[in-house]
Amino acid sequence: MREVRLTISFLLVFTGIAVWGQTGINSPYSRFGLGELHSSNVNTAVMGMGGVSIGFSDPTTLNPANPASYTAQDSSAFMFEVGIYGNSTTFKTTSMSERGSDVSLNYLMLGFPVTNWYRMALGILPYSKVGYNIQTTLEVPDFSDVVHNFTGDGGLNQIFWGHGFNVNKNLRVGFNAAYLFGKSTRSSMIYFPDSAYIFGTKSESDIKVSDFIFDYGLQYDLNFAENRKATIGITYANTFNLNAKRNYLSKTLTGGYDDIVENVIDTIYYQPDQKGKLILPQRIGVGVTYQNIGRWLIGADFEWQNWKKYKAFGEPDSLTNSWRVAVGGEIQPKHSSISSLYKRMTYRLGARYNHSYLNLYGSQINEFGISFGLGFPLKKSKTGIDVSFEIGKRGTTDNQLIQENFVNVSLGISIQEIWFYKKQYH
Repeated sequence: MREVRLTISFLLVFTGIAVWGQTGINSPYSRFGLGELHSSNVNTAVMGMGGVSIGFSDPTTLNPANPASYTAQDSSAFMFEVGIYGNSTTFKTTSMSERGSDVSLNYLMLGFPVTNWYRMALGILPYSKVGYNIQTTLEVPDFSDVVHNFTGDGGLNQIFWGHGFNVNKNLRVGFNAAYLFGKSTRSSMIYFPDSAYIFGTKSESDIKVSDFIFDYGLQYDLNFAENRKATIGITYANTFNLNAKRNYLSKTLTGGYDDIVENVIDTIYYQPDQKGKLILPQRIGVGVTYQNIGRWLIGADFEWQNWKKYKAFGEPDSLTNSWRVAVGGEIQPKHSSISSLYKRMTYRLGARYNHSYLNLYGSQINEFGISFGLGFPLKKSKTGIDVSFEIGKRGTTDNQLIQENFVNVSLGISIQEIWFYKKQYH
């Protein structure tokens, strides 16, 4: 009955988390496109290896980055994973700096066998996050200062239903069917704080997305002597035209800043419930791992996405194509069930470089991170606790832009319960 109780608990939590808010981010670069994408660090173990995931499969880890990996699950085990994510970021310009931080629930996933050649997974993950509050002031001689304020909040989540199939001993394939949903709100305001006689202008828009997307994966093993093997992985997602709805309002006003009550003077333009499409462009990735099974693993990923094709309600966003490279690995010392904890632990290390879809004022916005992680197994149990840390940098201070120096922390718990096992009594 334990697995039944665990399943019920998952469903109760799953129902509650399906309406979580997207407030766990503070980045000015999330103003553009879909915001900050969360596709590379899909769970704590993967984050500790720099995001290496396309050629990675492990019986103790659910890896939705490549759905072909689900077949690595134990044929009689139910898996449950939950992760918490924390971030601390220092924002720097050439003249000032500021710090922000947040903590949020990062993922919730379960996996289980259907047949001896078919595995299934379910879960919820963030897809993108929007969160920023930017203010610029232009000093105009013999006139009021001109202040421009940009704010944004929200993002997209995905509920995925994954399927993995063993084609033969070495080849496995899979796909994820995901429901993408969420809302992002953005506003832009110009006001004149030194004059009570000049009206300000504020534009507000919110976009709701609700549609299905699919991605596909393949993994092939090359087996060598002495318990060693290489795995080649490929992932692909085609272009999707996502159903979306937008509300837009532009108005003149007084106040609305520095705790001054907003007073609407006139509506410039109002368009509610406008139906349209967001073009989510195609993505392809390839990865390879090489491992001594149960002892160590090294791997590398490359992924590319055609963001130049992105449009929202027929309008492009001047994005550029993105790509990322990740390298990393893990090692587990030789041990027995009675070995000390440090010999039973898993040690992970990795690095990644992201060429983002943003190019602002002639400067490419790139991201670099170095990560390390630890896996703690619990004695007499298949449950494990993972923790990963990542330090890195996004952006630049060139051309009056902002550099973000960040520290990310992820804590994950992986629980495995045996199904269909009957105790024997003598």
